[in-house]
Amino acid sequence: MQMSTPLPTFRQVATRPRWIGVLVACLAVAGLFALLGQWQIARAVEQGQADERDTETAVPLTSVAEPGSTLTTEAGGRMVAFTGEWVPEDFDTLAGRKQDGRTGTWVIGRVLVSPDGAEPVSLPVAIAWFEDPTAAQALVDRRAGGDGGDGGDGDLVGRLMPSEAPTQGDIRTDAAEAMSVAALINEWEAYDGRVYGSYAILDAASADASGALVDGGEPIVSSRPVTDTQLNALNIFYAIEWVAFMLFAFYLWYRLVKDALEREVEAIEDAAEAAAAGGDAARG
Repeated sequence: MQMSTPLPTFRQVATRPRWIGVLVACLAVAGLFALLGQWQIARAVEQGQADERDTETAVPLTSVAEPGSTLTTEAGGRMVAFTGEWVPEDFDTLAGRKQDGRTGTWVIGRVLVSPDGAEPVSLPVAIAWFEDPTAAQALVDRRAGGDGGDGGDGDLVGRLMPSEAPTQGDIRTDAAEAMSVAALINEWEAYDGRVYGSYAILDAASADASGALVDGGEPIVSSRPVTDTQLNALNIFYAIEWVAFMLFAFYLWYRLVKDALEREVEAIEDAAEAAAAGGDAARG
């Protein structure tokens, strides 16, 4: 049996205006998916970039922090310089502080910082680490009694850190462990409501100037902030999904054209068979 109508090819069907229009629509959708995938990759790379801020060069405290505000990402962990006066009544200790694999005690205090000649603002300060809590308490008693000269009043440098949340030790015992600004302001003498929402860890020079590096006192170890430089796996997964959707858009067009071709070929073959059957019947 020969068919008078030639069978169309995939290319012939695909180049018809209807299917070219569908292809253009699929290209537009695929382009949108490609842009979304690129955006997800960019997000993953952005979140995986290392922290390249210069956190070790001290900048004025007032340039990165404001009274009553929480610590920003830009200010967190960087060295700051400030000038102020210690409040003798507000020296205290914090228990359970880890350093170099050892557990000890922090001596902390309160500095009144006067930003640009304005009203003084309270800043909690971590001064030194003691392995012996008795020695730490002795320093607190000396400073509260006015012993120790100016105690480092004046120019100080320290690493600015976010306020800590209370620990189980703070809740279960009377020994404070967390450097919590909210908790400290309830204990300070003559607190006037102006405070930075963060605290500073003095560097070695400032701790020495404060008279804390005696009788077993050590500078508190504070490292520059470290940012996780790994790519965000979730964003990578989403990017792969968008690529899959983009490929599916092209496959959908191919499948539609293929189905149209198969229907057309089937219709031609059915018509040829019907014509042949009609011819045989006429001859019979």
